[in-house]
Order: sequence, then C-alpha cells, then structure tokens
Amino acid sequence: MAADLTSRYDGIVNTIHEYTYHVLGCGAIGSSAALQLVRMGATNLCLYDYDKVDVENIGVSQYDMRHIGQPKVTALATILNDINSDTNIFQFNETFKELCAGERNVAILGFDSMEARLHAVEALCTGGTRPLFIIDGRMGAEHYQQYVFKAPTLKKYKATWYADTEGDVEPCNRKATSYCSNMSGSFIVNAVRKLITNQPYEKKIVFNFPTMMLQIN
Repeated sequence: MAADLTSRYDGIVNTIHEYTYHVLGCGAIGSSAALQLVRMGATNLCLYDYDKVDVENIGVSQYDMRHIGQPKVTALATILNDINSDTNIFQFNETFKELCAGERNVAILGFDSMEARLHAVEALCTGGTRPLFIIDGRMGAEHYQQYVFKAPTLKKYKATWYADTEGDVEPCNRKATSYCSNMSGSFIVNAVRKLITNQPYEKKIVFNFPTMMLQIN
C-alpha cells in the first residue's frame, strides 16, 4: 500500500521511509508536518507532547472534534495510521527528554515557546541518540520562520535563538492561522526532501502572509 500511496510523485523522493522522524511538539506546526511526512511516504515517527487536544486546537491543527480531551500524541497517531496503517509510531505523552532510538534521525521542532526549543536542542545535541538534521519551525499569526541545521550543534542553534520576550508576546499557537500552520508543514517537508536527497537547502526562510514575501538565506 505504501508504494501506491506515493505513486504520483515517484522519483521525486523515494527514500523518505528510510529515516525516523521525531516530531517535538504536536500542535499546529508538528501535526501539519507529521501529516505531510506520512503522505510523502514516511513510516517511522516518534511523537513527543505532554498536552491534550482542546477546542482551540481544532482551528489551527490537524485535529477535529472527536479528538478533544485525548493526548495530542494519541490523536495524531490515530490520524497518521488512518492515512497509512503500515506506519510505525511511538508516542511520548510527556515533556521531551531525549530521542527514542531510531535510524537516520530527523528532528522537527514545533514547540510553543523558544525556551522549550532551547531545552530540546540542548538534549538533542548532548544525548546518546542524535539527529542528522534539526528543522525548527517558528510561527506567529501570519509570519513563519524556519531554520535548518545539518549536523546540528548547540552553538549553531544558539546563533539563531532568541528569548520568548524578544519575539512575539504570545506563544506560537495563540496567534496561529490554519493556512499558516498548513504552509509550515509544506515548508518543513520540502526541507526534508532536499536534505535526504542531498540537494541544496535553505538554512533559513521567512515567509510573511500579508505581504506574500519569502526571504531566503
């Protein structure tokens, strides 16, 4: 079934199933990225989030009313398995501490705060299981930033980091829009495709919906 699932874009990327995708934060950004990864053929995912689905998540994430009250990792795993029942999904309904074991690991950051991101990267860069790549999606209302780190180090990450007080005054999901969160998943999976096929990739992108301006570094 997996081969049929990806038949329309055969040849664009055929190795996505060879990696393990760790989605840290399963809200607007994380749920959108996970959904699109599975549609692209990813079959090994680890989901990390201690929160439950609430009604305000419905408008900006991939959940629906049936999922209210469920742990986000459980609800998201159900959605992903509905797309491809052959998907292997590990759920961690807790604060992120370290990566579960995996092969050729890719970490995707979708947390609500910059502080949580920094703590996660500290763990990612010092733990026993380390990712080949970190993709950090940051969203506020109609503004999206994405940073990609190949062979990541804490020093590299800190060069792009800022405190929550220096960015938007509210967490990402408090000022999210459905079209921005869906676009974030597209940008993230596009970066995954470039990284695993050894194509040139953008280390930083900034997209603003009101102006429709894309800045690339």
